[in-house]
Amino acid sequence: KSLYLEILFNDTELATATGFLVKKNNDLFLITNRHVVTGRNNETNECLDKKYSAIPNKLKIWFPYFDNNSYIWKNICWDLYDKDEKPKWIEHPFYKGNVDVVAINLGNFDKSTFLHNLDSNYKPIVTENVYIIGYPFGFNVNPDNGKYAIWSSASVASDPDLNLCINGKQLPAFLVDAKTRQGQSGSPVIYYSSNGVDRQENGIAIYGGPITHEIGIYSGRINKDSDLGYVWKWSIIKEILNNKTDE
Repeated sequence: KSLYLEILFNDTELATATGFLVKKNNDLFLITNRHVVTGRNNETNECLDKKYSAIPNKLKIWFPYFDNNSYIWKNICWDLYDKDEKPKWIEHPFYKGNVDVVAINLGNFDKSTFLHNLDSNYKPIVTENVYIIGYPFGFNVNPDNGKYAIWSSASVASDPDLNLCINGKQLPAFLVDAKTRQGQSGSPVIYYSSNGVDRQENGIAIYGGPITHEIGIYSGRINKDSDLGYVWKWSIIKEILNNKTDE
């Protein structure tokens, strides 16, 4: 379900990242980090591209769909700005650019049915094992046949019921401990149990097969020397989309 993103200025590739799709009404939305589309560090506003000092204006989005019993990978090139040079992404209605998550409305885009659950409300706990599913250094499992993502293990490192203080502001994020790298920005973070073990308010439930819960969106390490990284809470996706689509 993770999508491989090439970050472009015109036809020049600046970097790679990760995104994924959710559905709201009849429209599909690409979810990724704000710094992916702005090309700037979300805390310092520093330009991220050190080679060209360029700001991206396009994303090349690689997506899978199922056709004749096989997986097909294709791509579309999506402009990040409209004809009036206004950004085409949607930010959080209250936190605005302080939250490093955006949504891009792809419209009635029927090329992929590999969607994440917009209404997921699973609440992880400290020390719980989770997974970050993306493309470290742009690496993918089988580049000749598709853009299959890498599962990186992580553990929840701060209380997800609390907000994090980032740049002096209390924001809806928590920390994970994981060895992540460039290219995993925008990855979905999930709880997964191959044995179907599911933690609920009243105890533990065991199902007959694997179980998955979406819990957040990864956006990078707190600094280059740390393995601690930010995860933005899954609930903010719905907050972003509800503000835009319910007007």
